[in-house]
Amino acid sequence: MAIVNIARSGTKQWVLQRISNTFIVGYSMIVAALLLLEPVTTHQALVDFFSPTWFKVLTTICVCVFSFNGMIAGWQIAGDYVQGAAINKVFNLVCVLLSLSMILTMLKLIWL
Repeated sequence: MAIVNIARSGTKQWVLQRISNTFIVGYSMIVAALLLLEPVTTHQALVDFFSPTWFKVLTTICVCVFSFNGMIAGWQIAGDYVQGAAINKVFNLVCVLLSLSMILTMLKLIWL
């Protein structure tokens, strides 16, 4: 987490994780409600499900929040369980790279 220099204190991390978790739960409830209203049974139905711009924006925000949450969790895991400064930095770098790759993959899937 030191790579992105966000939330260096445990309290800030806790608050940021609770905010992001609340957003993720809200997004999940919206998706569940939309799926109950109109089930997705074919590929075209799935494409149509993700086609509204407002839903693409909401999904993009949620994936970014999810990735940020993952970076904080990785930083906390590294701080608690990974011994050695070099390995800790490598672990954090891997967490950041995985999060960024998830965002880039989602952007390609949703917007292109």
